[in-house]
Formats: sequence, structure tokens, C-alpha cells
Amino acid sequence: MASTSAESFDGAWIVQKVQDVDLAQFDDLRFDFDGGTLYGSSPCRSFTTTFGPDMQNIMFSPFEIGGGLCDEATMIAEREFLQQVGLVNRMVLTGDGQLVMYNFEKPLLWAKRLVG
Repeated sequence: MASTSAESFDGAWIVQKVQDVDLAQFDDLRFDFDGGTLYGSSPCRSFTTTFGPDMQNIMFSPFEIGGGLCDEATMIAEREFLQQVGLVNRMVLTGDGQLVMYNFEKPLLWAKRLVG
């Protein structure tokens, strides 16, 4: 089921899978959506970006990335993760409430809503 407003995504999400990115180094990779703003945290840095209002043709831009350093392997995985997020141009909420982010028809990222 496709959502039509940025507010449909509001709240906290835990990233479960990212296409072509090994998440083994990541503990609780998290997104927080708030009315057209995406706040994210990864092992080394945090980021903020805006999106919308057209949910079928979005662009996360610009990225504001906070400081922080990790070991080289984790920094590479984080860079690959941020590159995938930068490719997202469409988001969908599935019937079971999962968030799937796409680049056109290719799914890139899957997340579940954090409850409680």
C-alpha cells in the first residue's frame, strides 16, 4: 500500500536490510521521520535530510552529516549505506507495515517501525 504523505512515515524505524550493504557492523541502524525530515544514526555518524512532498518522486537532499570516526571497514559500510539512501526516489509502506525504499522499481532498503 503506497503512502501519499510524508507524515505517514513519522516515527522511529529500525533498518533491517540494505541492498548491497553488509550490515554486520551496524547495531540498531535507526531512522526517525518527522514531517518531511529524516534523521538517521549509523555506527559512526548521524545524518539529517529533508524530502517530499511527492512521495512517489522523492529526493533526500541535502544530507547534513555529523562527525564521528570508526574503523575503516565500518566507515566503508556506512558510506555504502548512505549512498544507497541517496538513490532512494520512492517509499512505500507494505500491507504488513514494513517500509521499503526504492530506486524506481529496485528495492534498496527495508525497515520496520519501532514500537514502544
